[in-house]
Amino acid sequence: MHTVKILPFLALLCLSFGCSPYSMEEVRLAFEQGDFDAALIELDADGKGEAKLPYLFERGLIAHYGDQFDESNRTFELAEITSDDLYTKSVSREAVSLITSDNLRSYAGTQYERLLIHYYRAFNYVYLNMPDDALVECRKASSLLQFYADADENYEFVGAAFIAYLSGILYEWAGDWNDAFIAYRWAERAYKQYEGVLGIPFPHDVGESLVRLARQLGFQEEFERYRAVYGEPSEGVPDSGELILLYETGFVPPKIEENIVFPILKSDPIVQEDADRDEKAVREYGRTLIRRRNRQYKEVEIEYLLRVAIPAYRSNRPSIVGIDAATGYGGASGVLVEDIEVAAMKTFESELPTIMLRTVVRGVLKYLGFRRANQEGETIGRLVNLLNVVTESADTRSWQTLPNQIFLVRMRLPAGTHSITLSFSDRSNRRVKTDTLKNVVIRKDDKTFLNYRTFE
Repeated sequence: MHTVKILPFLALLCLSFGCSPYSMEEVRLAFEQGDFDAALIELDADGKGEAKLPYLFERGLIAHYGDQFDESNRTFELAEITSDDLYTKSVSREAVSLITSDNLRSYAGTQYERLLIHYYRAFNYVYLNMPDDALVECRKASSLLQFYADADENYEFVGAAFIAYLSGILYEWAGDWNDAFIAYRWAERAYKQYEGVLGIPFPHDVGESLVRLARQLGFQEEFERYRAVYGEPSEGVPDSGELILLYETGFVPPKIEENIVFPILKSDPIVQEDADRDEKAVREYGRTLIRRRNRQYKEVEIEYLLRVAIPAYRSNRPSIVGIDAATGYGGASGVLVEDIEVAAMKTFESELPTIMLRTVVRGVLKYLGFRRANQEGETIGRLVNLLNVVTESADTRSWQTLPNQIFLVRMRLPAGTHSITLSFSDRSNRRVKTDTLKNVVIRKDDKTFLNYRTFE
């Protein structure tokens, strides 16, 4: 009799059935309408404590857009601490997740999500006029990237180019020319190395910044080398400052659930009564099933059709993909500096083999539980099989309010107060929207930072 083994299995299945991520529909609606206070109220009502880390991600970003910079930083700090703690403890949760749903595993955030905490915290400190604290976030982001690289020799430095570029700008703002030069060199290397992977053209301003700073620092050899590649930087406007406008567009794709069916064959040793079913054997059998994906088998060969659910992404490109900024003193076009959709998908692709194996092994364990239950009686077997079906759900938790892409506008303007006209274009380069930023203050030999978000 196997009743003692079956009951804990049923209890865990019931626990799994009760887990689901919170809904973001009302939060996102208020967010898109620019009613950030309402978005926070909806988020707190729906999600507080239910999915802790995703909740912290969403709350930190919404507070950032609502100009609640201190609150945003406090929330992101807690998100950072929580993520680091969960990341180190995640291995201990594997045994539970093999039996039940991945939704019972502690969500530690993806690599790019953890990295973007530091981007938004840095900008919070910029708006609070705390340059030293903004630079701390740059250094923490750099350390996190190095951690990823040390942990995985195949890591493709998702987000490295953008973080390095932004760090160079912030180091310049703080007057740390040497670290700015180093950051721009990292940005040059990363953008060029991963241009084909991430699809982000090399921003020419990175090269001009290297020429300009090499000259300023007296690095003659580097100056000559960079000038030969990137040319002479454009002449600055007298008594001017610089506008740094980061434009974020659209939404990162949410994770969705995809169902896959794997055939368990009558000839498979694992279905035999005397089969070895220890952990090693089940894992190896899981790899065998994965290799059967998309293969055709005759119905007479099939013992059972194992359905599993895995997370997946579908492209969610925004309709607005370009920005131009104009003043009475000229204008500048935004350049793509970060593609979060691609970063999300590349990160997921690297994680998918592990997710797939874990999911299939869990499915096999559920199937074996069904076989044991069926031996106890047809009714209990049907119940277990039903629970197997209804509790099979993919882990679709993610940071849903992130933008899809980030563009950068850099332009020098005379010191003073300006009105800046923003023009937004679609994929056919047609102007589809305009807006005016009024009373933008530019200070001599300083940088003015702004960010702007559209959702179309």
